Amino acid sequence: MRRKRRGLATSLLALSLTLTACTSGGGKEAGSAFGSLDREDKGTLKVGYFNEEAFYMQYGNAFQAMFPNVELEVVSTEEAMSADDPVAAMESFIEEQQPDAVLLTEEQYAELAKDGKLYDLDAAVKQDKFDLDSFLPSVIDLLKARGGGKLYGLSPSFSSQALYYNKDLFDKYGVPYPTDGMSWEEVLQLAARFPAKKGSDNVSLDKVGADDALYGLSLPMQTRDSFELIREIGEAKGLLYADGEAKTVSFDTPEWKAVVQSVVDGYKSGSISTVSSQGGGGQGGLMIRGMGGGKPTFSFGPATMRFMSGQAAMTVDGPMLMNMMGIGGVKMIAATKVAGSSGGAVKAPGQDVNWDLVTIPTDPSQEGATGSMSLDTIFAINASSENLPAAWEFLKYANGEQLAKTSSKSSPALSARTAYKNEADGKNIDAFYNEKINEQALLQEDSLPAGFAQSFGNMAAGQIDQAVKGTQTVDEALKAIQSQGQDLLTKALADEAAE
Repeated sequence: MRRKRRGLATSLLALSLTLTACTSGGGKEAGSAFGSLDREDKGTLKVGYFNEEAFYMQYGNAFQAMFPNVELEVVSTEEAMSADDPVAAMESFIEEQQPDAVLLTEEQYAELAKDGKLYDLDAAVKQDKFDLDSFLPSVIDLLKARGGGKLYGLSPSFSSQALYYNKDLFDKYGVPYPTDGMSWEEVLQLAARFPAKKGSDNVSLDKVGADDALYGLSLPMQTRDSFELIREIGEAKGLLYADGEAKTVSFDTPEWKAVVQSVVDGYKSGSISTVSSQGGGGQGGLMIRGMGGGKPTFSFGPATMRFMSGQAAMTVDGPMLMNMMGIGGVKMIAATKVAGSSGGAVKAPGQDVNWDLVTIPTDPSQEGATGSMSLDTIFAINASSENLPAAWEFLKYANGEQLAKTSSKSSPALSARTAYKNEADGKNIDAFYNEKINEQALLQEDSLPAGFAQSFGNMAAGQIDQAVKGTQTVDEALKAIQSQGQDLLTKALADEAAE
Protein backbone atom coordinates (compact mmCIF):
# COMPACT_ATOMS: atom_id res chain seq x y z
CA MET A 1 0.00 0.00 0.00
CA ARG A 2 3.05 2.17 -0.10
CA ARG A 3 3.71 4.73 -2.81
CA LYS A 4 4.83 2.93 -5.87
CA ARG A 5 8.35 3.63 -5.44
CA ARG A 6 7.11 0.45 -3.81
CA GLY A 7 6.70 -1.14 -7.18
CA LEU A 8 3.78 -1.13 -9.64
CA ALA A 9 4.05 -2.28 -13.21
CA THR A 10 4.35 1.37 -14.25
CA SER A 11 7.92 1.40 -12.90
CA LEU A 12 8.86 -0.78 -15.88
CA LEU A 13 8.17 2.28 -18.01
CA ALA A 14 10.94 4.22 -16.24
CA LEU A 15 13.48 5.43 -18.76
CA SER A 16 16.11 8.04 -19.55
CA LEU A 17 16.60 10.06 -22.66
CA THR A 18 19.36 12.23 -24.01
CA LEU A 19 19.70 15.00 -26.52
CA THR A 20 23.00 16.11 -28.02
CA ALA A 21 24.49 18.39 -30.66
CA CYS A 22 21.44 20.46 -31.56
CA THR A 23 22.38 23.46 -33.61
CA SER A 24 20.17 26.07 -31.99
CA GLY A 25 20.42 27.27 -28.43
CA GLY A 26 23.25 28.63 -26.41
CA GLY A 27 24.56 29.11 -22.89
CA LYS A 28 22.84 28.60 -19.57
CA GLU A 29 21.80 32.17 -18.78
CA ALA A 30 18.56 32.21 -16.82
CA GLY A 31 15.53 32.91 -18.97
CA SER A 32 17.28 32.90 -22.36
CA ALA A 33 19.13 29.59 -22.06
CA PHE A 34 16.36 27.41 -23.47
CA GLY A 35 15.77 29.33 -26.69
CA SER A 36 13.73 27.36 -29.21
CA LEU A 37 14.07 24.46 -31.61
CA ASP A 38 12.59 24.91 -35.09
CA ARG A 39 11.35 22.18 -37.39
CA GLU A 40 14.25 22.71 -39.79
CA ASP A 41 17.00 22.60 -37.13
CA LYS A 42 19.45 19.71 -37.42
CA GLY A 43 20.88 17.76 -34.55
CA THR A 44 21.06 14.45 -32.76
CA LEU A 45 18.67 13.07 -30.18
CA LYS A 46 20.39 10.35 -28.19
CA VAL A 47 17.83 8.50 -26.15
CA GLY A 48 18.36 6.20 -23.21
CA TYR A 49 15.27 4.01 -22.95
CA PHE A 50 14.31 0.68 -21.44
CA ASN A 51 13.25 -0.68 -24.83
CA GLU A 52 14.01 0.79 -28.26
CA GLU A 53 10.80 -0.40 -29.92
CA ALA A 54 8.68 0.90 -27.06
CA PHE A 55 10.41 4.27 -27.22
CA TYR A 56 9.58 4.75 -30.89
CA MET A 57 5.98 3.71 -30.33
CA GLN A 58 5.54 5.96 -27.31
CA TYR A 59 7.58 9.02 -28.24
CA GLY A 60 10.13 8.66 -31.02
CA ASN A 61 7.98 8.40 -34.14
CA ALA A 62 5.87 11.44 -33.29
CA PHE A 63 8.82 13.52 -32.11
CA GLN A 64 10.72 12.59 -35.29
CA ALA A 65 7.79 13.85 -37.34
CA MET A 66 7.88 17.14 -35.44
CA PHE A 67 11.65 17.53 -35.95
CA PRO A 68 12.55 15.45 -39.03
CA ASN A 69 16.14 16.73 -39.15
CA VAL A 70 16.95 15.57 -35.64
CA GLU A 71 18.65 12.17 -35.79
CA LEU A 72 17.48 9.71 -33.13
CA GLU A 73 19.67 7.14 -31.40
CA VAL A 74 18.31 4.88 -28.66
CA VAL A 75 20.51 3.61 -25.80
CA SER A 76 19.06 1.07 -23.36
CA THR A 77 18.79 1.95 -19.66
CA GLU A 78 17.58 -1.53 -18.72
CA GLU A 79 20.73 -2.28 -16.75
CA ALA A 80 20.41 0.89 -14.66
CA MET A 81 16.69 0.41 -14.06
CA SER A 82 17.03 -3.22 -12.98
CA ALA A 83 20.14 -2.69 -10.82
CA ASP A 84 20.11 -3.46 -7.10
CA ASP A 85 20.57 0.29 -6.55
CA PRO A 86 18.76 2.05 -9.43
CA VAL A 87 19.64 5.49 -8.03
CA ALA A 88 23.39 4.90 -8.03
CA ALA A 89 23.16 3.11 -11.37
CA MET A 90 21.33 6.05 -12.95
CA GLU A 91 23.88 8.49 -11.53
CA SER A 92 26.62 6.44 -13.18
CA PHE A 93 24.65 6.29 -16.42
CA ILE A 94 24.30 10.06 -16.54
CA GLU A 95 27.95 10.57 -15.69
CA GLU A 96 29.09 8.21 -18.43
CA GLN A 97 26.55 9.07 -21.15
CA GLN A 98 26.08 12.77 -20.31
CA PRO A 99 22.47 12.93 -21.48
CA ASP A 100 20.71 16.22 -21.93
CA ALA A 101 17.31 14.96 -20.79
CA VAL A 102 16.35 11.97 -18.69
CA LEU A 103 13.19 10.24 -17.56
CA LEU A 104 13.53 9.10 -13.96
CA THR A 105 11.78 7.23 -11.22
CA GLU A 106 10.77 9.28 -8.22
CA GLU A 107 13.69 8.06 -6.10
CA GLN A 108 16.17 8.84 -8.84
CA TYR A 109 14.64 12.27 -9.35
CA ALA A 110 14.81 13.14 -5.65
CA GLU A 111 18.44 12.09 -5.24
CA LEU A 112 19.66 13.67 -8.47
CA ALA A 113 17.89 16.93 -7.60
CA LYS A 114 19.43 16.87 -4.13
CA ASP A 115 22.88 16.36 -5.67
CA GLY A 116 22.46 19.29 -8.08
CA LYS A 117 22.40 17.08 -11.17
CA LEU A 118 19.13 18.40 -12.62
CA TYR A 119 18.21 21.71 -14.25
CA ASP A 120 15.71 24.03 -12.57
CA LEU A 121 12.79 24.33 -15.01
CA ASP A 122 11.38 27.62 -13.73
CA ALA A 123 13.03 29.69 -16.48
CA ALA A 124 11.78 27.36 -19.22
CA VAL A 125 8.22 27.27 -17.82
CA LYS A 126 8.11 31.07 -17.65
CA GLN A 127 9.73 31.52 -21.06
CA ASP A 128 7.12 29.44 -22.90
CA LYS A 129 4.25 30.12 -20.49
CA PHE A 130 3.98 26.35 -20.10
CA ASP A 131 0.62 25.76 -18.43
CA LEU A 132 1.25 24.04 -15.10
CA ASP A 133 -2.31 24.85 -14.04
CA SER A 134 -3.53 22.08 -16.38
CA PHE A 135 -1.77 19.50 -14.20
CA LEU A 136 -3.20 17.93 -11.08
CA PRO A 137 -1.90 20.24 -8.30
CA SER A 138 -0.76 17.26 -6.22
CA VAL A 139 1.52 16.12 -9.04
CA ILE A 140 3.29 19.49 -9.18
CA ASP A 141 3.37 19.63 -5.37
CA LEU A 142 5.02 16.20 -5.21
CA LEU A 143 7.57 17.12 -7.86
CA LYS A 144 8.50 20.23 -5.90
CA ALA A 145 8.54 18.42 -2.57
CA ARG A 146 10.87 15.75 -3.95
CA GLY A 147 12.94 18.51 -5.57
CA GLY A 148 13.55 20.39 -2.35
CA GLY A 149 11.01 23.07 -3.18
CA LYS A 150 11.96 23.54 -6.83
CA LEU A 151 10.61 22.07 -10.06
CA TYR A 152 13.29 19.94 -11.71
CA GLY A 153 11.03 17.74 -13.80
CA LEU A 154 7.59 17.05 -15.22
CA SER A 155 5.51 13.88 -15.05
CA PRO A 156 2.86 13.03 -17.67
CA SER A 157 1.18 10.50 -15.38
CA PHE A 158 0.92 9.44 -11.77
CA SER A 159 -0.23 6.55 -9.65
CA SER A 160 -2.41 6.69 -6.57
CA GLN A 161 -4.85 4.46 -4.73
CA ALA A 162 -8.53 4.40 -3.95
CA LEU A 163 -10.93 2.31 -1.88
CA TYR A 164 -12.81 -0.17 -4.10
CA TYR A 165 -16.05 -1.66 -2.80
CA ASN A 166 -18.43 -4.41 -3.94
CA LYS A 167 -21.90 -2.88 -4.00
CA ASP A 168 -23.69 -6.24 -4.12
CA LEU A 169 -21.97 -7.45 -0.95
CA PHE A 170 -22.80 -4.20 0.85
CA ASP A 171 -26.43 -4.56 -0.24
CA LYS A 172 -26.58 -8.23 0.74
CA TYR A 173 -25.42 -7.60 4.31
CA GLY A 174 -27.16 -4.25 4.78
CA VAL A 175 -23.96 -2.28 5.21
CA PRO A 176 -23.92 1.37 4.02
CA TYR A 177 -21.57 2.14 1.15
CA PRO A 178 -18.28 3.85 1.96
CA THR A 179 -17.99 7.50 0.98
CA ASP A 180 -15.25 9.90 -0.07
CA GLY A 181 -13.19 11.25 2.80
CA MET A 182 -13.82 8.45 5.28
CA SER A 183 -11.26 7.83 8.01
CA TRP A 184 -9.48 4.52 8.43
CA GLU A 185 -11.39 3.94 11.66
CA GLU A 186 -14.68 4.22 9.77
CA VAL A 187 -13.50 1.87 7.03
CA LEU A 188 -12.36 -0.76 9.54
CA GLN A 189 -15.71 -0.48 11.28
CA LEU A 190 -17.46 -1.17 7.97
CA ALA A 191 -15.17 -4.16 7.35
CA ALA A 192 -16.05 -5.61 10.74
CA ARG A 193 -19.77 -5.63 9.86
CA PHE A 194 -19.33 -8.43 7.31
CA PRO A 195 -19.54 -12.03 8.57
CA ALA A 196 -15.93 -13.07 8.17
CA LYS A 197 -15.36 -16.51 6.71
CA LYS A 198 -11.70 -17.37 6.39
CA GLY A 199 -10.81 -19.30 3.30
CA SER A 200 -7.83 -21.49 2.50
CA ASP A 201 -4.47 -19.88 1.82
CA ASN A 202 -4.36 -21.28 -1.69
CA VAL A 203 -7.51 -20.55 -3.67
CA SER A 204 -7.09 -22.07 -7.12
CA LEU A 205 -8.38 -20.27 -10.16
CA ASP A 206 -10.93 -22.97 -10.91
CA LYS A 207 -12.62 -21.97 -7.62
CA VAL A 208 -12.61 -18.24 -8.23
CA GLY A 209 -15.97 -16.93 -7.08
CA ALA A 210 -16.61 -19.93 -4.84
CA ASP A 211 -18.15 -19.11 -1.48
CA ASP A 212 -15.19 -20.32 0.61
CA ALA A 213 -14.10 -16.98 2.07
CA LEU A 214 -15.36 -13.50 2.78
CA TYR A 215 -13.35 -10.53 4.02
CA GLY A 216 -14.56 -7.05 4.84
CA LEU A 217 -11.22 -5.60 3.64
CA SER A 218 -8.70 -7.34 1.42
CA LEU A 219 -5.20 -5.92 1.28
CA PRO A 220 -3.80 -4.80 -2.08
CA MET A 221 -2.19 -7.37 -4.34
CA GLN A 222 1.17 -5.65 -3.85
CA THR A 223 1.12 -5.88 -0.04
CA ARG A 224 4.38 -7.36 1.21
CA ASP A 225 3.76 -7.90 4.91
CA SER A 226 1.34 -7.51 7.81
CA PHE A 227 2.85 -4.19 8.88
CA GLU A 228 2.02 -2.23 5.72
CA LEU A 229 -1.60 -1.46 6.63
CA ILE A 230 -0.50 -0.28 10.08
CA ARG A 231 2.11 2.01 8.56
CA GLU A 232 -0.40 3.34 6.01
CA ILE A 233 -2.97 4.19 8.69
CA GLY A 234 -0.34 5.75 10.93
CA GLU A 235 1.00 7.96 8.16
CA ALA A 236 -2.54 9.07 7.28
CA LYS A 237 -2.93 10.19 10.90
CA GLY A 238 0.34 12.12 10.82
CA LEU A 239 2.23 9.60 12.96
CA LEU A 240 5.96 9.05 12.42
CA TYR A 241 7.67 5.86 13.51
CA ALA A 242 11.24 7.13 13.08
CA ASP A 243 13.18 10.36 12.66
CA GLY A 244 16.59 10.17 11.03
CA GLU A 245 17.52 13.69 12.04
CA ALA A 246 16.71 13.08 15.70
CA LYS A 247 18.09 9.51 15.45
CA THR A 248 15.06 8.14 17.29
CA VAL A 249 12.30 5.57 16.80
CA SER A 250 8.92 6.46 18.31
CA PHE A 251 6.58 3.51 18.05
CA ASP A 252 5.68 2.52 21.62
CA THR A 253 3.11 5.30 22.00
CA PRO A 254 -0.64 5.41 22.75
CA GLU A 255 -1.33 6.69 19.22
CA TRP A 256 0.51 3.85 17.50
CA LYS A 257 -0.99 1.32 19.94
CA ALA A 258 -4.51 2.33 18.92
CA VAL A 259 -3.64 1.76 15.26
CA VAL A 260 -1.89 -1.56 15.89
CA GLN A 261 -4.70 -2.84 18.11
CA SER A 262 -7.42 -2.08 15.55
CA VAL A 263 -5.54 -3.82 12.73
CA VAL A 264 -4.51 -6.83 14.82
CA ASP A 265 -8.15 -7.23 15.91
CA GLY A 266 -9.18 -7.16 12.24
CA TYR A 267 -6.58 -9.76 11.30
CA LYS A 268 -7.65 -12.02 14.18
CA SER A 269 -11.36 -11.81 13.40
CA GLY A 270 -10.83 -12.35 9.69
CA SER A 271 -12.50 -9.07 8.69
CA ILE A 272 -9.14 -8.01 7.23
CA SER A 273 -7.23 -10.46 5.05
CA THR A 274 -3.68 -11.18 6.12
CA VAL A 275 -0.82 -11.55 3.66
CA SER A 276 -0.78 -15.32 4.27
CA SER A 277 -4.51 -15.60 3.54
CA GLN A 278 -4.01 -13.74 0.28
CA GLY A 279 -1.34 -16.07 -0.96
CA GLY A 280 1.42 -14.91 -3.26
CA GLY A 281 2.06 -14.24 -6.86
CA GLY A 282 4.54 -17.01 -7.38
CA GLN A 283 2.63 -20.14 -8.40
CA GLY A 284 0.05 -20.12 -11.11
CA GLY A 285 -1.96 -16.92 -11.19
CA LEU A 286 -3.16 -14.46 -13.73
CA MET A 287 -0.96 -12.89 -16.35
CA ILE A 288 -2.34 -9.64 -17.72
CA ARG A 289 -1.51 -8.55 -21.25
CA GLY A 290 -2.38 -5.44 -23.17
CA MET A 291 -4.53 -5.75 -26.25
CA GLY A 292 -1.38 -6.09 -28.35
CA GLY A 293 -0.34 -9.32 -26.63
CA GLY A 294 3.36 -9.97 -26.08
CA LYS A 295 5.00 -10.54 -22.73
CA PRO A 296 2.82 -10.25 -19.61
CA THR A 297 2.77 -6.70 -18.26
CA PHE A 298 1.46 -7.65 -14.82
CA SER A 299 0.95 -10.87 -12.90
CA PHE A 300 -0.36 -11.95 -9.51
CA GLY A 301 -1.23 -15.12 -7.68
CA PRO A 302 -4.70 -16.67 -7.50
CA ALA A 303 -5.25 -16.03 -3.80
CA THR A 304 -4.82 -12.27 -4.24
CA MET A 305 -8.06 -12.05 -6.25
CA ARG A 306 -10.31 -11.67 -3.23
CA PHE A 307 -12.03 -8.55 -4.46
CA MET A 308 -12.19 -9.57 -8.11
CA SER A 309 -13.79 -12.90 -7.21
CA GLY A 310 -16.38 -11.41 -4.86
CA GLN A 311 -14.67 -12.68 -1.72
CA ALA A 312 -13.91 -9.24 -0.28
CA ALA A 313 -16.22 -6.31 0.27
CA MET A 314 -13.43 -3.72 -0.03
CA THR A 315 -9.85 -3.34 -1.08
CA VAL A 316 -7.39 -0.48 -1.47
CA ASP A 317 -5.56 -0.49 -4.79
CA GLY A 318 -4.43 1.52 -7.78
CA PRO A 319 -5.85 2.07 -11.27
CA MET A 320 -4.42 -1.23 -12.58
CA LEU A 321 -7.15 -3.11 -10.72
CA MET A 322 -9.77 -0.95 -12.41
CA ASN A 323 -8.30 -1.78 -15.81
CA MET A 324 -8.17 -5.49 -15.03
CA MET A 325 -11.86 -5.36 -14.22
CA GLY A 326 -12.63 -4.01 -17.66
CA ILE A 327 -12.73 -0.26 -17.04
CA GLY A 328 -10.41 2.51 -18.21
CA GLY A 329 -8.30 3.53 -21.16
CA VAL A 330 -7.03 -0.01 -21.70
CA LYS A 331 -9.22 -3.08 -21.43
CA MET A 332 -6.95 -5.81 -20.10
CA ILE A 333 -7.09 -9.42 -21.31
CA ALA A 334 -6.56 -12.03 -18.64
CA ALA A 335 -4.96 -15.37 -19.43
CA THR A 336 -4.86 -18.02 -16.73
CA LYS A 337 -2.08 -20.44 -16.04
CA VAL A 338 -3.16 -22.53 -13.11
CA ALA A 339 -0.61 -24.98 -11.77
CA GLY A 340 -1.32 -28.33 -13.38
CA SER A 341 -3.66 -26.95 -16.02
CA SER A 342 -3.17 -26.17 -19.68
CA GLY A 343 -4.06 -22.52 -19.20
CA GLY A 344 -5.90 -20.66 -21.91
CA ALA A 345 -7.74 -17.39 -22.26
CA VAL A 346 -10.73 -16.85 -19.98
CA LYS A 347 -12.93 -13.97 -19.01
CA ALA A 348 -11.13 -11.97 -16.36
CA PRO A 349 -12.53 -12.37 -12.83
CA GLY A 350 -14.03 -9.12 -11.63
CA GLN A 351 -15.76 -8.09 -14.82
CA ASP A 352 -19.10 -9.25 -13.38
CA VAL A 353 -18.60 -7.55 -10.00
CA ASN A 354 -20.87 -4.58 -9.31
CA TRP A 355 -18.29 -2.20 -7.89
CA ASP A 356 -17.32 1.42 -7.48
CA LEU A 357 -14.63 3.35 -5.65
CA VAL A 358 -14.13 6.24 -3.24
CA THR A 359 -11.08 8.12 -2.01
CA ILE A 360 -8.45 6.28 -0.04
CA PRO A 361 -9.12 6.61 3.71
CA THR A 362 -7.43 9.55 5.38
CA ASP A 363 -7.63 11.40 8.67
CA PRO A 364 -9.60 14.59 9.38
CA SER A 365 -6.53 16.14 10.99
CA GLN A 366 -4.54 15.74 7.76
CA GLU A 367 -7.10 17.40 5.45
CA GLY A 368 -7.01 14.67 2.82
CA ALA A 369 -3.25 14.15 2.75
CA THR A 370 -2.22 10.56 2.01
CA GLY A 371 0.97 8.76 1.13
CA SER A 372 -0.38 6.81 -1.83
CA MET A 373 0.63 9.05 -4.74
CA SER A 374 3.79 8.24 -6.70
CA LEU A 375 5.51 9.38 -9.87
CA ASP A 376 7.45 6.68 -11.66
CA THR A 377 8.06 8.50 -14.95
CA ILE A 378 9.55 11.95 -14.45
CA PHE A 379 11.22 13.82 -17.28
CA ALA A 380 14.12 16.07 -16.23
CA ILE A 381 17.09 17.84 -17.81
CA ASN A 382 20.73 17.19 -16.97
CA ALA A 383 22.19 20.23 -15.22
CA SER A 384 25.31 19.84 -17.41
CA SER A 385 23.38 19.89 -20.67
CA GLU A 386 24.71 22.09 -23.46
CA ASN A 387 21.60 21.48 -25.58
CA LEU A 388 18.80 22.97 -23.52
CA PRO A 389 16.47 23.96 -26.41
CA ALA A 390 16.16 20.39 -27.68
CA ALA A 391 15.86 18.94 -24.19
CA TRP A 392 13.07 21.34 -23.31
CA GLU A 393 11.20 20.69 -26.56
CA PHE A 394 11.17 17.00 -25.73
CA LEU A 395 9.93 17.62 -22.20
CA LYS A 396 7.14 19.80 -23.56
CA TYR A 397 6.11 17.10 -26.04
CA ALA A 398 6.26 14.22 -23.54
CA ASN A 399 4.19 16.19 -21.04
CA GLY A 400 2.05 18.03 -23.56
CA GLU A 401 -1.67 18.22 -24.15
CA GLN A 402 -1.73 16.28 -27.42
CA LEU A 403 0.10 13.25 -26.06
CA ALA A 404 -2.05 13.33 -22.93
CA LYS A 405 -5.16 13.26 -25.09
CA THR A 406 -3.88 10.31 -27.11
CA SER A 407 -2.64 8.39 -24.06
CA SER A 408 -5.98 8.71 -22.29
CA LYS A 409 -7.41 6.43 -24.98
CA SER A 410 -4.63 3.85 -24.93
CA SER A 411 -2.91 3.77 -21.53
CA PRO A 412 -4.04 2.56 -18.09
CA ALA A 413 -1.91 5.25 -16.44
CA LEU A 414 -3.61 8.20 -14.73
CA SER A 415 -3.00 11.35 -16.74
CA ALA A 416 -1.44 14.19 -14.79
CA ARG A 417 -3.47 16.55 -16.98
CA THR A 418 -6.90 16.57 -15.35
CA ALA A 419 -8.71 17.29 -18.63
CA TYR A 420 -7.71 13.85 -19.89
CA LYS A 421 -8.80 11.48 -17.17
CA ASN A 422 -9.32 7.90 -18.28
CA GLU A 423 -12.76 6.89 -19.41
CA ALA A 424 -14.33 5.22 -16.38
CA ASP A 425 -17.78 4.04 -17.54
CA GLY A 426 -19.52 5.87 -14.71
CA LYS A 427 -17.08 4.83 -11.99
CA ASN A 428 -15.82 7.44 -9.53
CA ILE A 429 -12.36 7.89 -11.09
CA ASP A 430 -12.11 11.25 -9.32
CA ALA A 431 -11.25 9.21 -6.24
CA PHE A 432 -7.72 8.89 -7.64
CA TYR A 433 -7.48 12.64 -8.21
CA ASN A 434 -8.75 13.99 -4.90
CA GLU A 435 -5.78 13.46 -2.63
CA LYS A 436 -3.04 15.71 -1.33
CA ILE A 437 0.54 14.69 -0.75
CA ASN A 438 1.68 13.80 2.75
CA GLU A 439 4.68 16.11 3.14
CA GLN A 440 5.33 14.94 6.70
CA ALA A 441 5.71 11.33 5.53
CA LEU A 442 8.01 12.47 2.72
CA LEU A 443 10.21 14.35 5.17
CA GLN A 444 10.40 11.25 7.37
CA GLU A 445 11.35 9.09 4.40
CA ASP A 446 14.03 11.52 3.25
CA SER A 447 15.54 11.66 6.73
CA LEU A 448 15.99 7.90 7.06
CA PRO A 449 19.09 6.02 5.92
CA ALA A 450 18.84 3.86 2.81
CA GLY A 451 17.34 0.45 3.48
CA PHE A 452 16.12 1.25 6.98
CA ALA A 453 12.41 1.50 6.13
CA GLN A 454 12.42 -1.96 4.60
CA SER A 455 14.38 -3.58 7.44
CA PHE A 456 12.13 -1.87 10.00
CA GLY A 457 9.03 -3.09 8.16
CA ASN A 458 10.28 -6.66 8.00
CA MET A 459 11.09 -6.67 11.71
CA ALA A 460 7.78 -5.03 12.67
CA ALA A 461 5.80 -7.47 10.53
CA GLY A 462 7.32 -10.37 12.44
CA GLN A 463 6.23 -8.88 15.74
CA ILE A 464 2.74 -8.09 14.43
CA ASP A 465 2.36 -11.68 13.21
CA GLN A 466 3.12 -12.94 16.71
CA ALA A 467 0.46 -10.65 18.15
CA VAL A 468 -2.07 -11.92 15.60
CA LYS A 469 -1.23 -15.53 16.47
CA GLY A 470 -1.58 -14.73 20.18
CA THR A 471 1.99 -15.67 21.13
CA GLN A 472 2.49 -12.15 22.48
CA THR A 473 0.31 -9.17 23.39
CA VAL A 474 0.04 -5.95 21.41
CA ASP A 475 1.91 -4.16 24.22
CA GLU A 476 4.75 -6.68 23.96
CA ALA A 477 4.85 -6.25 20.20
CA LEU A 478 5.07 -2.46 20.55
CA LYS A 479 7.96 -2.69 23.03
CA ALA A 480 9.84 -5.15 20.81
CA ILE A 481 9.35 -2.99 17.72
CA GLN A 482 10.49 0.08 19.64
CA SER A 483 13.64 -1.59 20.99
CA GLN A 484 14.67 -3.49 17.88
CA GLY A 485 13.73 -0.57 15.65
CA GLN A 486 15.99 1.78 17.58
CA ASP A 487 18.85 -0.70 17.23
CA LEU A 488 18.25 -0.92 13.48
CA LEU A 489 18.20 2.86 13.10
CA THR A 490 21.35 3.39 15.17
CA LYS A 491 23.21 0.80 13.10
CA ALA A 492 21.90 2.15 9.76
CA LEU A 493 22.98 5.69 10.67
CA ALA A 494 26.42 4.46 11.73
CA ASP A 495 26.83 2.51 8.50
CA GLU A 496 25.78 5.55 6.49
CA ALA A 497 28.25 7.79 8.31
CA ALA A 498 31.05 5.29 7.68
CA GLU A 499 30.50 5.28 3.91
